[in-house]
Amino acid sequence: MNFPKAADSIYSISPYVGGDVTPAGFVRRVVLASNENPYGPSPLVKDVVKGYTERLHSYPSGAATALREKIAQTYGIDAAWIAIGNGSEDMLHLLARAYAGRGDEILIPQHGFGVYKIATLSVGATPVDVPRVDFKLSVQAILEKVTERSKIFFLDHPGNPVAHYLMRAEIEELLSKMPSHVLVVIDAAYAEYMENETYHCGLDWVRRYPNVVMTRSFSKAYGMANLRLGWLYAQPEILDPIARIRPPFNTTGISQAAGIAALGDQAWIDHCVGLNNKNLKIFAKQMQTLNIPLLPFGSNFVMAYFDEAQQVYHYLGERGLLVRPMGAYNLEKYLRISIGKLEELEELVEVLKTCPHR
Repeated sequence: MNFPKAADSIYSISPYVGGDVTPAGFVRRVVLASNENPYGPSPLVKDVVKGYTERLHSYPSGAATALREKIAQTYGIDAAWIAIGNGSEDMLHLLARAYAGRGDEILIPQHGFGVYKIATLSVGATPVDVPRVDFKLSVQAILEKVTERSKIFFLDHPGNPVAHYLMRAEIEELLSKMPSHVLVVIDAAYAEYMENETYHCGLDWVRRYPNVVMTRSFSKAYGMANLRLGWLYAQPEILDPIARIRPPFNTTGISQAAGIAALGDQAWIDHCVGLNNKNLKIFAKQMQTLNIPLLPFGSNFVMAYFDEAQQVYHYLGERGLLVRPMGAYNLEKYLRISIGKLEELEELVEVLKTCPHR
């Protein structure tokens, strides 16, 4: 029997495997695999979701006007420069669909977020790896990969899973030298955890450079991963093709209302980020005591090195502690560990003390 065939590039895609997978023999109890906010969303968000019982028969706002206006108010930007998506992943796919196709190239940082390659191959474009040295990107390495066929550069800022980011001065240099035909996508999904004197999420660069866009997520610090909500900030000329291909109702009314509530409780975000930073410091010291190397870290996760990473992964999983193996990122000797609640991390450390594989 002959079945219709998809484009050849589709069959080159390895389906994305999230951290929610619980292999046979594992106990799903403490999940430190998906970089989620362990404290969940603001209580205001929970109230909105619990009380959202009216108009379920009606379509949501396709333009998400109220949410875009709330984002604009929160960040001091123009609502006309904002598009809303079903998580920031949705925006990454829409950018690839709008700005690249067969014969084009999309630059992807080595060990970069797996969705970059999926989005690239899904439109028939060619993924081009930008090498890292000691897990770090450099402006020179990026520019050396740019050709006339380059259409998009996905910049993980910070990286997931490696957590490296280009500093302000480095991105200034990159953007001043990047050809204008290349769309630079600053993926700032973890920005709430990162604000410091050397980091900038990208808002200023979008205003100054027509070929720069920024994506943001409500899945991480805002604790709303299940509601699937993200946004894109770009100049209106960049957004126009996105608006033409975006599914007309790609976010629900519940998620839009929840996003508005979440933005209205920045004190909750500050509280969660503060707990994350405190727990991260304690956990890093405990791992150092166990002589377990960590990559230079930031955000709400760490990358831990083990000679027998897969065996450690199974040892933890059989005891109810789920972390993320990194084989899909060609980092077979690393496990990515989300910064959970302090008691969860302390339990992980105690189990690691008894692990014969570390």
